[in-house]
Amino acid sequence: MDGLQDGENPPDGAENAQKKTANIVSHMALAHELLMDDSFKIQSGLPQNSLERQVRDVIHKAFWDKLREELNQKPAVFSQALSLIKEVKENMILLLLPYHNSLRAHINEVLDLDLITQQANHGILDISKLAQSVVGILSKMCAPARDEQAKKILENQDIVDLFKEVFSLMDAMKVDMANFQLQTIKPHLVQQSAEFERKKFKDYLQTNPAGLMSTKVWLKRGAEVAAGIGSKSAAQVSAEALDTTDFKQKLQDASLPDALVHGYLGIIFGEPGWPYPETLIMDEFRLSEMRWSVRRTSLIASVLLVTLNTVGQQLASDAAYLATLKEVLYILLDGVPEGDFPSALPGVYDQIVQETEKLLEARGLSQLTSQQRDMLKGQTEGITSPDSTVLNLITTRAYDFMLTSIKTRLLQKSSREGGQSTLPIIPQGLASVNTELSEITGRFSRVVGHNMAVFGPFYEDILVEIKSS
Repeated sequence: MDGLQDGENPPDGAENAQKKTANIVSHMALAHELLMDDSFKIQSGLPQNSLERQVRDVIHKAFWDKLREELNQKPAVFSQALSLIKEVKENMILLLLPYHNSLRAHINEVLDLDLITQQANHGILDISKLAQSVVGILSKMCAPARDEQAKKILENQDIVDLFKEVFSLMDAMKVDMANFQLQTIKPHLVQQSAEFERKKFKDYLQTNPAGLMSTKVWLKRGAEVAAGIGSKSAAQVSAEALDTTDFKQKLQDASLPDALVHGYLGIIFGEPGWPYPETLIMDEFRLSEMRWSVRRTSLIASVLLVTLNTVGQQLASDAAYLATLKEVLYILLDGVPEGDFPSALPGVYDQIVQETEKLLEARGLSQLTSQQRDMLKGQTEGITSPDSTVLNLITTRAYDFMLTSIKTRLLQKSSREGGQSTLPIIPQGLASVNTELSEITGRFSRVVGHNMAVFGPFYEDILVEIKSS
C-alpha cells in the first residue's frame, strides 16, 4: 500500500533519520550557544504553564501523597520511602566526579540499601535521621551558592516536605554540575569549534541532502549586491540592475568575502523577504535581535539629528542635553517592535519637547517657538516614512560603517601580522550613537567571523556554482 494512512507511524528508516537529525542539531545548538554567548548557562525546570510541567506535577503529587499516607500509618509502611531513598542515592552518585572516592564510599555507607530495607522490615527505620544524613552529605557536595538552601532544608519539620526540598536541591545541583562541565570543556571547544560544527553539519547534510537550498539563494543575493553595490545598501539594489551584461561581469569578479559580508548585512538591513540561510539557523534569534537594535539605533540617531538641527544653537552643543535625550529615547523605544516604531513617534515627540523645555528653563534660555515645535513634530513623526531623507541617509551610513568594520576585522583576523585592531571613524550623524552601534557591530562581527570559519568551504563551492550558472 502506497503512502501512510491516518494513524500509521512512519517507516523505521524515516523515524531513525528524524531522530538522528534532531540529535545532530541538538549537539550543534549547544556547542554554538556555548561559543557565542559568554554568559550561556543551562536553565533548570520546565516552563510554568507547559503540558510537561503539569503532567510532572500531577505524577509527583501522587507520589508524595502516597508517601505521606504510608508514613502516617500505625505502624508506618516504608515501601514508598524505600523507593525514594534508592532514587536519592542514585542521584547523589550521579552528582559525584570520578575522583570523589571518599564521598562515594560515605554515601554507600550511609545509604546501605540492604541495611535500610532490613530496618524497614523490622519497623526500626529512623527516616528523619536518615534524611538529616542525606542533607549533611549534600551540603558538602553542593556549590557555596547552594549552602543557604541546604541549611533551610533542615528547618523543615515535615519529613515529606523535607524530602521534596532534597529533590529540589539535587535538581539545582545537577544544573550546576552541567554548567561546570560545560565551562570545563569550553577552552577545548573554542579551539575545535569550527571543525566540530562543520563535521556536525556534514552529518546533517547526509540525512538532508537539500539542506543548503536557502543558503544558495542567500549567497547569490549577497554576490549580486557585492557586484552592483556602488554607493547603495543591500536594500536599495534593484532587480533591473541585476540583469545587465556589465553587472554579470562584475558578478564573476565578486569575491567570496564581499558576497558573504553583503549577505550577512542583508539580514540586518535588507527588506523583510531577504533570504535566510540554513547555515545561520542557530543564530536566527540573535540576528533578529541585532536587526531590531540596528533599526532602533538608526531611528534614534535620526531623531537626535533633526532635534539638534531644530533647537539650533540653544542646546545643539550641550553634551548633557544630548546624553539625557538619548537615554530617554532608548527607554521609550525599548521593546517596541520594529513595525510599531511609527506609532511610537508621537510619544517620542512629546517627550523631546518636555525634556528640551525643562533644560532650556534650567539654563535660563527662551522656550521653543511654535514654529520650532511644528517643525520638530513634522520631522519626528514623519521620520519613518519610506521617503525620509534623514533616516535613509543614517541607515546607509550605518550599513557602510558595519560593512567597513567587519571587512577590517576579518582582514586583520586572517593576517598573520596581528597588531592592534583599527576600526573606521564613525560617520557623520552617527556620533551620538557611537557606543551602541560599535557594540552591535562587535557582536555581529563575532557571529560573522565564526560562521565564515565553519561554513567557508561550503560557501566557496556554492559561489563557484553561482558563477558558472
